[in-house]
Order: sequence, then structure tokens, then C-alpha cells
Amino acid sequence: MNKIIIHPSYFVDVISLIYMHSATSLGLDIKDSYVKQTYRNRAYIAAANGKLALNIPVIHQKKGSSVPYDSVEIDHSQNWATTHLKSIKSAYYSSPFFEYYQDELEDLFLDIPLLLIQWNMKTLHFILEHLQLIKEIKILSTFQHDPLAERLIDAKKPPVIKIAPYLQVFQEKHGFTQPLSGLDLLFNLGPAAGAYLKSHHPRL
Repeated sequence: MNKIIIHPSYFVDVISLIYMHSATSLGLDIKDSYVKQTYRNRAYIAAANGKLALNIPVIHQKKGSSVPYDSVEIDHSQNWATTHLKSIKSAYYSSPFFEYYQDELEDLFLDIPLLLIQWNMKTLHFILEHLQLIKEIKILSTFQHDPLAERLIDAKKPPVIKIAPYLQVFQEKHGFTQPLSGLDLLFNLGPAAGAYLKSHHPRL
């Protein structure tokens, strides 16, 4: 039985979804330390002007101290959620399948939790549900020090694997863009996203 461990991220990226699809069970490691410049509070989408980062502001604690990921609070003093939803709509309103998921996406943004981990769990379940990527999911009680999980959550390094191109909204203008949030795959491929994920065979 192949098991993959991930650190929950903001609208999980396509490459992580490929690894998740290849595994039979999924472990969610929420006991790590919060690290900047990762997908914990960042997602990328393909917008009209190119790759766009959606960053969630968080309330930072004292410098030099290790902050548990599951204790990090979202900075709700900033109107980031409205901006993110507007950016997603603007980027994908002309994609083939956006209209099928728009209402539920808007409903998702109506209720933003206090903690970053809670919001990331909500966005993860949104992606998994609509991609019909149902897995045995277990929330892990201790930090796992999993090298692949730490590599997948890192937004600074190059992609772990090169993925096959699929049709994107602004591909003619910018070429095929990766790595992006799973929202890009969902809105562009819809029900065919599962077959796309299955076509990749990464090592677990």
C-alpha cells in the first residue's frame, strides 16, 4: 500500500495532486513548523498577465521562534479573501468548466476560519471532492519529517517533476504554465482531470 504524506496547502497544487492520485492513502502532517515562502499560504493561478501568486496574510509571531503550523492565524484585518476570489474569477471565467464550480467556490469563501490550517483543509477537501479524488485520509498526530512532503510544500524550488501540458486559458499568450493550483486543472479539464492525473506515474 502506497501512502503519501503532505502538509496541507492553499488550494493544493497540481504536482501534489499527481502524487496523491498515485497513492492509496493520504496522511496530513499538520504538526510541522510554519515556514515562509511555501504553499502553506500561497497558491498560483494562470491569469491574463501571467502566473499570479495568491498570498494569504498571516499574523506573525516573534522572530527567531519556531511557530507550529497548526497555530498560525490568518490576518483577517486585510481584505485578501475578496481579492483572491475576484482574481480567480477573472482568470477562469472563460475556462471550460468554471461555471460548474463557481457557486460552490463562492460559498467556500463566505466562511474563512481563524486558523490557516483550517482554511487549507477546507480548500483541500474542495479540490479532492470536485476532482473525485477520494482517498483514505488520516490527520497525523506527530511531525513526520517526510522529505517528499517538505519538498512538495516548498514554493521556492523548481517543480519535483515535469508534468504533461494540458489546455490552459491563456496558453496561447504565455505558453503552458506550471506549477499551478489544482483549481487550474479543475476549471480547465473538469471531469477529465482524473484521467490526466492518472497518466502520470511519479515515484512515491
